[in-house]
Amino acid sequence: MPRKICGLGFDCASMMLQPGIDPGECFNYTTCGAAIKLTPDEEIELIRVREIASCQRQQEWERREETFRTTRREAAVMMLMSRGCPQSAQSLGVAAQMEAIAACVEQLHHNLNNLEGCYIAPGGCEVHHYNVKRPSGVYGYNKLTAPEPIFEPSEKQQKVKVVHLSHDDDPRNTEARLGIERRNQLTRVRTLLATTVELLLEAANTLTEQPSDEERSV
Repeated sequence: MPRKICGLGFDCASMMLQPGIDPGECFNYTTCGAAIKLTPDEEIELIRVREIASCQRQQEWERREETFRTTRREAAVMMLMSRGCPQSAQSLGVAAQMEAIAACVEQLHHNLNNLEGCYIAPGGCEVHHYNVKRPSGVYGYNKLTAPEPIFEPSEKQQKVKVVHLSHDDDPRNTEARLGIERRNQLTRVRTLLATTVELLLEAANTLTEQPSDEERSV
């Protein structure tokens, strides 16, 4: 009596499009049973049934048998795609994450464009408050300082290390301090993006890693 299990794991009724068919009645029963002795990439010839539109009668279908060559590996994929509840990047949420990343990148581009025309201070520069004592009292001033001469001078011909920003409420002081804040934000963004790039590269490389036959068997 024929075994009730297909040698390639197919459901005979769905493979042959014949509900209720007994495995022993499947045209591929003998071939599938013997295929287990072949290597995963040796070819075998199977029969399948297709329903095609009748050329003579409209809105009617004919069942036709056709042969095709495949391997145990390809047949395994076919079987799992038909019986193994196959998933996708969409169903596993990967596509949604990619869309979220694309939306974040678009928002980041928008935010960066908003910085066009705004002052961004160089790295290592800070704004300092200092007091000046005069006969009429003590007055507070501010200056933008750099560790080395990088600023354009107002009078001298050589670059300078300090740009004077006047009083606390002077636009030169407030904008310079905003420039420090923008620089710090961008530096933080650069660090986050560097980490993100590493993670995205790891994700991309993960999908290119293919297990060996030994790892598959394990």
